[in-house]
Amino acid sequence: MSRKQGAAVALAMGAVAAIGISGAVGVAAPTPAAAAVDGLRISEIESSGGVPGDWIEFANTGEAPVDLSGFTVRDDDDAHGYAFPAGSTLAPGGYLVIDELQRTGEGDFDFGLGGADAVRLFDPSGALVDAYAWTAHAATTYGVDGDGAWAETEAPTKGEGNRFAAEPEAPTSALRLNEIDSSPGDWVELVNLGDAELSLDGYELRDNSDDHRWAFPAGATIASGGFLVVDEASIGVVDGAPGSFAAAIGIGSADRIRLFDAGGALIDDSGPWEGHAEIGGDPAQATLARCPDGAGEFVLAHPTPGAANSCADPGEGGEEPEPIVTETWPGAPETRELDAAQMFLEDSSGLDAQTGDDGVLLWAVDNGTGTFWKLTAEADGSVAFADGWESGKRARFAKDAGDPAAAGPDTEGITVAGDGMLYLASERDNGAKAVNFNSVLQIDPEAEGPDVVASQEWDLTAQLPQVSANLGIEAVEWVADDELRGRLVDERTGAGYDPADYPLHGEGLFFVAVEDGGRVFAFALNSDGTAEQVADVTPGLPGVMALDYDAVRGGLWAACDDGCAGASAFIAFGAADGAGAEAVGGAGATAGSAAAAAPSVTLFARPEGLPLANTEGFATAPAGFVVDGRRPAWWFTDGVQTGALRAGWLDAADEVPGGGADSDADGAGAAVGTGSAEGTASGSAGAGGAGGGAASGGAGSSAANGTADASVRATAQSATLAQTGWGANEFLLLVVVLLGAMGAVVLLVSRRRGSAE
Repeated sequence: MSRKQGAAVALAMGAVAAIGISGAVGVAAPTPAAAAVDGLRISEIESSGGVPGDWIEFANTGEAPVDLSGFTVRDDDDAHGYAFPAGSTLAPGGYLVIDELQRTGEGDFDFGLGGADAVRLFDPSGALVDAYAWTAHAATTYGVDGDGAWAETEAPTKGEGNRFAAEPEAPTSALRLNEIDSSPGDWVELVNLGDAELSLDGYELRDNSDDHRWAFPAGATIASGGFLVVDEASIGVVDGAPGSFAAAIGIGSADRIRLFDAGGALIDDSGPWEGHAEIGGDPAQATLARCPDGAGEFVLAHPTPGAANSCADPGEGGEEPEPIVTETWPGAPETRELDAAQMFLEDSSGLDAQTGDDGVLLWAVDNGTGTFWKLTAEADGSVAFADGWESGKRARFAKDAGDPAAAGPDTEGITVAGDGMLYLASERDNGAKAVNFNSVLQIDPEAEGPDVVASQEWDLTAQLPQVSANLGIEAVEWVADDELRGRLVDERTGAGYDPADYPLHGEGLFFVAVEDGGRVFAFALNSDGTAEQVADVTPGLPGVMALDYDAVRGGLWAACDDGCAGASAFIAFGAADGAGAEAVGGAGATAGSAAAAAPSVTLFARPEGLPLANTEGFATAPAGFVVDGRRPAWWFTDGVQTGALRAGWLDAADEVPGGGADSDADGAGAAVGTGSAEGTASGSAGAGGAGGGAASGGAGSSAANGTADASVRATAQSATLAQTGWGANEFLLLVVVLLGAMGAVVLLVSRRRGSAE
């Protein structure tokens, strides 16, 4: 909650206290007054990552309705409170949920629940009816069971009876996951707790995606009481052929490791984590491990590969990272499957929408084969293959032009630029999966298939963070210069982006996302095959799988997968200081020489109807597809043959969501890197600047009837207010006060002059 909100709540609660509603600070046992509301109690609490935000559930286990008029709910601070409206009732056996107030105005209580907090319920006389306190956010929610005991639930059950995980049974296998390192190297340690040697033939390791799998080779064993370490160089079976662990799995900052037996049954699961383990800020000094070996939860530990674990002492890891706090998805909660019958392959990845003479097109790409497809889209979100595109075309490295059997690029992302060319992001060569090779390929979609050789390539490996080969560049998105001029901070100058500073780059910048760590980089891809880094943006997610520029809202979407519970970030680039809103991003914009505002970021939960899966593609529809106040959005899921493409909805907002959020309010702010951008990436030479040509292409880059221009102006105004932490209403009040003060001064001076005369 912001300081201004806190002050307002304090004033409001002071008025409540004045009429006699008070309660003890902290948690106390219910007083005898609880007998008057027998059966009423707090039943479930969501304090982090809920939908739409924090929420509190109440239950009536009694046999009569309970009148909640005048009842008050507070957290551990008496200044934070919510009073049930008159006439509020809770039926016998029923549940009632109150939600945290959202920026949209929806919700109930206007205070957030913290990592160490409490919920207290008071009756109209101020007597404590029920309370529960906690010291850390639950991985799911906190709930009360049938015996009145509080515990973490198996999953949130908002408005329904609570569910709790069954007591864990003793492991049926003596083979257990024991220690995991995700940075700087990737390795997994297993332990055999049994009294006999175990064969590992056919056993398999997977991360959070079922299509990332590495099997032990024939003849592999683990001794009784022994440890076995699988590292990046360990050779096993990958896609039916010998392959290294690094070729199949890159352990990310938001990931998990699972162990399966030869029959495909799950034996053990580390559970998910967010953020690389660190001790003293150094990931090389930390792993996740079990203490004692093979038992209990994974916790912070010192690296001991091949030996007994050494778990860290409390406090060694420093403060826990802040949980991802999201707002409700800004659109309808439902999504629908578009490919109940198989349309794509199995490694679906990037998406991008394009507006052109043929209407709205949707481009899709597969990362296993480099196959890309062209689809036509409709305003209801439905799609169909464009004529002759049912089998797609296959992208090829220039070096493989004469070798159709070569495995080809691991194409994770796709975007269409103003020159009409496709640009594919590849994190490695599928023929050398253990080697980090982050590149962008220019592909002519009109070239005859089935194979299309890249007409130009940019190798960005040396300019991007060094991560595991399967955790590199995951998405690419072209954004026209007219959308960025003066709004994006150029890290080389500290001023607003000026396209004239990059004479070889064409008419837009390419944003690329690195999966591990979730950073987004803006590059000028030059016609001579070099690349210059312009900006480094941190969206506040541990991983980014997809990017999409939304011209309607005037900002960049960065989406995560199930490693972040499907959360996404909307990045609104700021206006240049002193620049009028009319001059920002439009055709008449001046050179970006003024200092630009840092971008603001709003984090959103995935739509409730979007399955939690390994979603790697996201695209939004242009303004021309707005119908009844909403427009389509699409998601693309890796690792499935059907149900890969889903359509949902975005509200047709004409303002940047979350723009101008207070710095201390729930949510995340963007960080813009100012590190060195020296060096250029080498690539094959080609004709023409990347992304050159008409700027009407790109992801929904054309907008009907000037909607895009209005959105940019709203973005600029919102971003300007964001720098002060004030909203429009507060500025209006300030203007009124200042005008009143000025009037008083004028009147006083006038009177003094009159007296003097």
